[in-house]
Amino acid sequence: MLSAWALFAASFLVGCDGDATTAEDFVGAGIDLSEPHDPSQPISITSFVPMSGGVGQQLVIHGSNFGNDKSLINLTIGGKPTVIGNVKNEAIYCFVPSKAFSGEIVLSIGKQTVEAKDKFEYQRKMVVGTLCGYMNERGEAPWVDGPFETCTGFKNDGVMQFSPYNHNQLFILYDKEPRLGENQHGIQLLDLERRQVKTILPISMFNSERMRTVDFAVDPFAYDAYGAFQKTGEDAMGNPTYYATDAWKAVASPQQLRWREHLIVSVDCYSSDFRAPAVWIVDRNMTTGDFDSNSPHRLIAAYNQCNGASLHPENGELYFSSYTQGEILRLDMDQYWATLPKDGGASWEPNALDNTSAFERFIKVQDNSYECQIDIHPTGAYAYIVVINRHYILRTDYNNTTKRFSTPYVIAGQLGTPGFEDGVGQSAKMHRPYQGTFVKNDTYEKNNYGDIYDFYFCDSQNNALRYLNPEGIVTTYAGGSANTHSDGLTYGSENGELRDVARFYRPTGLVNDVHKDKITGENTLIFYILDTNNAKIRTITMEENDDEEDTETPNSEDKTEQ
Repeated sequence: MLSAWALFAASFLVGCDGDATTAEDFVGAGIDLSEPHDPSQPISITSFVPMSGGVGQQLVIHGSNFGNDKSLINLTIGGKPTVIGNVKNEAIYCFVPSKAFSGEIVLSIGKQTVEAKDKFEYQRKMVVGTLCGYMNERGEAPWVDGPFETCTGFKNDGVMQFSPYNHNQLFILYDKEPRLGENQHGIQLLDLERRQVKTILPISMFNSERMRTVDFAVDPFAYDAYGAFQKTGEDAMGNPTYYATDAWKAVASPQQLRWREHLIVSVDCYSSDFRAPAVWIVDRNMTTGDFDSNSPHRLIAAYNQCNGASLHPENGELYFSSYTQGEILRLDMDQYWATLPKDGGASWEPNALDNTSAFERFIKVQDNSYECQIDIHPTGAYAYIVVINRHYILRTDYNNTTKRFSTPYVIAGQLGTPGFEDGVGQSAKMHRPYQGTFVKNDTYEKNNYGDIYDFYFCDSQNNALRYLNPEGIVTTYAGGSANTHSDGLTYGSENGELRDVARFYRPTGLVNDVHKDKITGENTLIFYILDTNNAKIRTITMEENDDEEDTETPNSEDKTEQ
């Protein structure tokens, strides 16, 4: 015959319409089971429910002689200590710990130890971790370069970008906010292979203007290993040409390919004549092959108060924003590239108003004073315009025939209405959205959807990461939960399960990549997050069986973009 506990457990597992019974109610309900543990009698585990789950799963363990004092109980699952919520003589209510991979349930009370005959089937989850950065005991995080174990800083809003040809190199650009009274920090290189951080480009290289975003442009040329143009053909007049042909790309080494990369840095500068510096381009240092303080750099776009610049992934067009009049401008990069073999870019005219054959003012976002960043879909089919200070996201579709983006329309959020609500289109609310990244959805791809990418973005003032699917639905992915924390706040620094445990504090930078899963050996998704007010670089990836998943370097295979 089933015991009262077993019957109640069955109802708890199966449930019924309108049944709001929780696991904790289950432990405390029904028969009075408050007898203390009797050391003269054996303890036993007869069953547990549910049989499977992941970190944070509520678990009820049935048996006998557990007593009523949880301080006397030592309970592990998969060798990991377990948090006990409540105990009665015949049931223990607990939470499954992180990384309980092996699943053994072992209970010790006093001198007695018992193990459940069945193992808990642990299901791995994506979890938040910390890659590097910390605050000292005074809550300070001075800018200190060095190994991941000791480096500090990361305390300004910013954006991140991978090197197109080497995903072990992650570049971070910092804004002045939220510490407007302090000096802005230079651009840093996060070296995921060497596990160190280094400041590589000082703000003085950009006239000490306020830097806003960083991206990469890949030029159309072929190079030797030392950065000199390499002849790949001739024009009709018999002059040498240096374009990267398919044949050259097939045999080019990483030392050759790196010279095609150029950093694109947008800066926010005001000028009443609309000739203020807007976008800089930075080449690799010909001596070292690195981006550093001696790298050649020049202004390629001048307009007014640029908040962001992005490259079209298919044809390399440069799009940049202007806060002053809420505009998006287009630069035909082919015209700029044509000056490099001739004079190294010296003849380039960067002023948008004076070089109308290369520049076009073509999108009015909404109104003046709109702080915009541009995120272009990996296929180039459309772009999201993230309007930071108006708390919403626009979409603009790309016309392959005219090579122009269309008039933008609202895809998510409400103009000028901050909030925190998941939903469709304008029913969703966000508060100061920041950098976003497109992530391939395997389910979409398997089902042959037309668009196989979701757009993940930092919702900085809601201390959350959220994603926007192709249908315009906004869903919170990680962080942002106040109800599951005793202090009732959405911000914090906890690692762990995405929604109920982990917290962020003003996240702004976000990129994604793949790395090698230590358990399966397969490539798995990983996010890197600039968690500004926690002064850390955080990660989200699949749980692994040691404490090093936070610092795993990415898999460098299949990263070459030619």
